[in-house]
Amino acid sequence: MASSSNWLSGVNVVLVMAYGSLVFVLLFIFVKRQIMRFAMKSRRGPHVPVGHNAPKDLKEEIDIRLSRVQDIKYEPQLLADDDARLLQLDTPGNQSCYNYLYRMKALDAIRASEIPFHAEGRHPRSLMGKNFRSYLLGLRPERVPALPGGSE
Repeated sequence: MASSSNWLSGVNVVLVMAYGSLVFVLLFIFVKRQIMRFAMKSRRGPHVPVGHNAPKDLKEEIDIRLSRVQDIKYEPQLLADDDARLLQLDTPGNQSCYNYLYRMKALDAIRASEIPFHAEGRHPRSLMGKNFRSYLLGLRPERVPALPGGSE
């Protein structure tokens, strides 16, 4: 009876060690994941010292200019007038393969059009970085209720 209790205590020790190492590994994975998550959320990253030994005024100027970079937006022209891909549209045959060219032409036409885009009461501007479909759906008038006594 005494030998069976010693054997059980040895098994218990092994199980406790196995569970302890499992908890340690899971905790390590969780902590590493959280550290990487917060490192990705930070503005410049964890290991990019910009202007490390520079004077305070220069550091502030660098930070100001780096923050302006995020506000730069540019919409390139997707298809030039002499683009070789436009010749593929003129050839009969696989017209369905080139649907993306029609989309590119439509986006270029929208950008080149003189449609006034008003955002929050500002001057007309392009809808850069916004969803054009949701903008157009927002322009639709709300459903007008039927007149009293009318049909419907």
